[in-house]
Parts: sequence; structure tokens; C-alpha cells
Amino acid sequence: MTHFDIVRVDPSNQALVESWLTAQESVQAHDFTGLSPWNPLGALAGLVVPDPDVRRERWAAVCDGAVLGYLGLHLSDRDNTHLANFEIGVRPESRRHGVGSALLRHAEERAAEEGRTTISTWLAVPHEDSPDVRGDGGPFLIDKGYKRSLEAAVRVCELATVLDEDLDRLWEESWAKAEGFELAVFHGEPPAHLIDGVAYLHARMYTDMPLGDWDLQEGRITADTVRLWERQRLLRGVLNIQSAVVHKESGEVAGLTEIHVRAGDERHCLQGDTIVDPRFRGHRLGTILKIANQRRLQSMRPWMRYVWTGNAESNTHMIAINEAVGYRLAGHETVFQKRLG
Repeated sequence: MTHFDIVRVDPSNQALVESWLTAQESVQAHDFTGLSPWNPLGALAGLVVPDPDVRRERWAAVCDGAVLGYLGLHLSDRDNTHLANFEIGVRPESRRHGVGSALLRHAEERAAEEGRTTISTWLAVPHEDSPDVRGDGGPFLIDKGYKRSLEAAVRVCELATVLDEDLDRLWEESWAKAEGFELAVFHGEPPAHLIDGVAYLHARMYTDMPLGDWDLQEGRITADTVRLWERQRLLRGVLNIQSAVVHKESGEVAGLTEIHVRAGDERHCLQGDTIVDPRFRGHRLGTILKIANQRRLQSMRPWMRYVWTGNAESNTHMIAINEAVGYRLAGHETVFQKRLG
């Protein structure tokens, strides 16, 4: 077993930060080729811009000044305070020396110290649909007492391959079923007359999306929460492009979607929440939202090429919408979960 110490990543320690970044890059390149690429600016910004409602602890296993492996631990203080989430990575050349086991043990100990009763992680797993994904931490986690709690699929939309005439047809067909609704597009903080409805829909994501056995509970999200999120994105250089549909008679926000454009990345971006209020489903609003936001992205970022998204494999309705607007299967993810205590 290699001797190493587990230390907090100190933003002022330039050598440690550079080694920490290199370790993440090496894990991405070795384990997860073919999926959404790792963004170093996001990692750096996260060191100095705190989340408004989640404590993110960053730890590193260090030997002779070099980072062998890393741990990110996420502790929500707003809701789901029973739950800790984490990600762990070990440099390929440093594996089989106890580094991953020590980091996982540290994550569980910190979670227990914070009174968390469940700990979980999202992990991309090898699959025939993603032949270049070599990282396989699943057996390691199962050996440590974790269980597969949610199966998900990763899809990517290559914007240049989506035909305008196909989207035009879907757009017209969908609006024919959406009488009584209107579209609102914006980026950053939502307009004042929409922000309460946007917060409500974000909160519904916690209970409306398929969760399998993942121990995610109801979210507590208000307009102030949304404002804090957007302030944080501004400081991190993340552009949040959003489209909403509004029920004209009531003025209520019936559906919402968002795309996150990360600082320094003009090729790959990430799909955020997409949800339609159950009261307004059956009007093809999800398709309208996806097309509207996809086109707004292209108008604001014309060089953008790929949009990445993930869905529970059981979420067949949203998967069908995604595939209709150009997404293709790129890989698979699993939530691994363990009860503590």
C-alpha cells in the first residue's frame, strides 16, 4: 500500500491545485472517453465560488506532493439533509494501492459526522453503447456495500446533424396541440413575473422524475433560491439559457427547460432541468420547449456543436422527446447508494 495523506484542496496552494486538476484530467481521459468532456474551468471556479445551499468539500490523496486521487463531497443544507453525494477518482497508474478505498472511507466518515444517513454517487459505466468508457467502479462500490439504485442513459445531440425541416414539422405539429399557451425565452435570472413558477417547477423535479430506489426526497426551492443559483452561475461564467411555456389564461408557468453553457467551452454544453407541470401535460409542451431552447442556443452560441443530457432509463416519455429533436444514445450511468449507520 502506497503511503499518502488525505488533505483538503486549498485554493491558495498552486502546486496542489495543478496536481488535483491533472488527476481529474487523467481519470477523464482514461475512463470516460466518448462522454461529455471534463471542464477544468468549472473545477477551478468551484474552488472559489461557493454554492449558496450545498457545501462542496474537495479532498485529495497526496504522496510526495502529487495528487494520486480525489474526492468531491456534496452536502446540501437546504433540503435532503439526510443525503451526501460524492465523486471519487484515482489516477490510472495509482490504482490497486488502497487510494480509492481510503477516499471512499473518508467520504463515508465525513457524511456520518454530518448526520447523513444515505450516501450516493452517479457513475458512468461501461456499456456496448459507449465502447470507449473503460472506468468501471461499479464492482468496487458493490464490494463496499453499495447498491444500484437508479439506471440512467446519457444522450447527445449533435446540432449540425439535426435537419431544420424535421424541427419545423415537429414545431408546427406541437403548437397545433398547445392552444392557450405562449412561449417565453430568457437567460440568467428569470423575469420577476415568472420566477415563482420557475422555482416551483425546479422543486417538482425532485418528485416528478423517476428515481428508482435513489433516496432523493422533496426539494425546497423558492424564488430566492433561483436568484442565488443564477448569481453563482454568473460568478462561475456559466450561461443558463431558458425557455418556458406559460398558460395564458392563468399566467402560470406550465413548463421549463434550460441549457448550461460552461465558461470557455464553445463545443459542448449541458441540458439542465426539463419539466412540464402535470396539470398542463398532453399539449406537446415538452417538444416545444426543447426545440425553442435548442434554437435559442444556436442563435446565442453559433459555434456550439453538442448538447448532453441524461435521463432515467424508465423515463420513456422524455427520452422519446429527446430522440425526436436529435439526441442519440451515448452511454449509461448508474446511481450507487449505501445506507449509513
